[in-house]
Amino acid sequence: MDASAFRKYGSLALIVVLAVLMTALAVQNRQLRQEQALLVSKVEQISKAAHGLPEGAQPEALTTMALDGQAVTLAGPASGRQVLYFFSPACRFCLASVPQIQALDAAGRNNGNRAFEMVGISLPPHETAADYARQHGFAFPVVNDTDDRLRQRYTATMVPMVVVIQDGKVIYRHVGQLKERSVDAITGAFVINAARNQAPAPAG
Repeated sequence: MDASAFRKYGSLALIVVLAVLMTALAVQNRQLRQEQALLVSKVEQISKAAHGLPEGAQPEALTTMALDGQAVTLAGPASGRQVLYFFSPACRFCLASVPQIQALDAAGRNNGNRAFEMVGISLPPHETAADYARQHGFAFPVVNDTDDRLRQRYTATMVPMVVVIQDGKVIYRHVGQLKERSVDAITGAFVINAARNQAPAPAG
């Protein structure tokens, strides 16, 4: 093989090797991105699990006053169905969740027949809670948690957070920004819990 042919085939071989290396690097890079995304997702799940009361918890009943002067009792055996929405007027994820919160409240009203009671609980900054609720058309009672009792009782260390209560027991919890599917999951928690309670006990 003469020198020109050697250079020609040598260049082709080098191009092939470089192409193979680039393909391998691209595949490896994609795998690393997928592993990183999975790791981030797991960390987020673990982080969110640390916020709020777990399912099955039975917080003590507490009667407080809403911004409109209405007395509101949260949890307790006689609470029936309640959806507690913890938010902060300064939280951008709460702001992004407003359409879902409005849809959730509408679902609770169920054409005039109250399917569940919805209560908003405002965390700091407290001075803007009333304006925030009015600006976004919250038609449900909103409690301004100025004494920090509700945040501590429900471990509301991250907002937005939704706690679903039935007959005094926590049956569902959602932490983080709400999406369209979140409304279905929250309202569906009552159906799932009812089906669970009606399921026949396993034969002994």
